[in-house]
Amino acid sequence: MTRLLIAAAGAALCLAALPPAAQEEGSGPLGLPNKAGASVLMTELNAIEAANIIRRGRVIPLGREYRPEMPLGPGQDYALSRTTSRGDTSTRVETTLSAPLTAGTYLEGLGHTGTGGEDPRFFNGFTPDEVAPEDGPGAAGVEHLKPIFTRGILIDMVTVNGGPMDAGQEITVADIEKALDWFGVNEPGNGDAVVFHTGWGRHWIADNDTYLSGAPGIGLEVAEWLIEREVALVATDAWTVGVQPVKEGPERDFPVSLALTQKHGILLHDNVESERLIDAEISEFAYIFAPVPIRGATGSPGAPLAVY
Repeated sequence: MTRLLIAAAGAALCLAALPPAAQEEGSGPLGLPNKAGASVLMTELNAIEAANIIRRGRVIPLGREYRPEMPLGPGQDYALSRTTSRGDTSTRVETTLSAPLTAGTYLEGLGHTGTGGEDPRFFNGFTPDEVAPEDGPGAAGVEHLKPIFTRGILIDMVTVNGGPMDAGQEITVADIEKALDWFGVNEPGNGDAVVFHTGWGRHWIADNDTYLSGAPGIGLEVAEWLIEREVALVATDAWTVGVQPVKEGPERDFPVSLALTQKHGILLHDNVESERLIDAEISEFAYIFAPVPIRGATGSPGAPLAVY
C-alpha cells in the first residue's frame, strides 16, 4: 500500500507539471467548455496527496455559526422560522432559513463577481443574462463545481505580522514566503487550497461595523503569484480575500476577485474560522468542502473541513 501511495504521489507531481488544458480536454480558460472553474484542477491524485497528509484523524470545522447577530451587508436579512406539526405518534419541526448565500462562511461561485461597464462579463465570458437568466438555472451555478478534497496550507499572517492585521493592510509575496519558511511548509501548487489567517475574525459579531468597514487581504501581486501556481481555492478569515479598501480605483471595487475568479476561475472561501487552525497548531491539512448543489446559485453556504 505504501508503494502505491508513493507512486500515486509521484504521478500527481507529473500531472501537476502539465498545463491544465493537458489534463482536461475541451476549450476554455482551463481546458473545458468550463462551468466548473479551477475546481477541475483538483483531481483524484490531489485527493490522494491530501489523504496522505492525514496522520492523526482529527477533523476541524472551519465554518462560522449562522446566527442573527452575524455581520450582514446592506440590505441583507437573516431569519429562521419554525413550523411544528403534531400527530398521534410523532411531532415534527420544520425550519426555514431566509438569508443571502453570501452570509456566514460561504464559497463564492463563478457567477458572483464580474466586470463592470457597458459589457459586463463573468468567468469564461458569461454575460449577466447567462449567469442569472429570468427563466433558467444560469451558466455558472455552483452545481457545476467539483467537490473539494485537496491539500490545504495555512498562511499565518498574525505570526508574520507580529499581531492581527488592520483593514487596508496588504499581504505581500514576501510575507507568504516568510510564513512558509517559518512553518516549514512547501509553497502551494496545482489544485491546492490556500487559507489566509489575518486575525480579522476577531471582529466577527464582537464589532460588526468594524468587520464590514474594510479588511486586510491580498493585492494583485499575490493574486498573480497564486495564479502562476495554479491553486484551485483561496480562503480567508475576512469577508473578502482581496484587501479593502483597495489602494487604487473605487473604494469597494474588487480587482483581486476579478483577477482570481473572473479571469481564472479560482474559487474563493470567505469568513472562514481560521482561528481553529491556529489553536490546533497545524499548517498543512486536507481541505474538504462539498458545495451545496443549488441549481443556478452563485455561491454556497456550508462549513469547510480541515483534516490532519
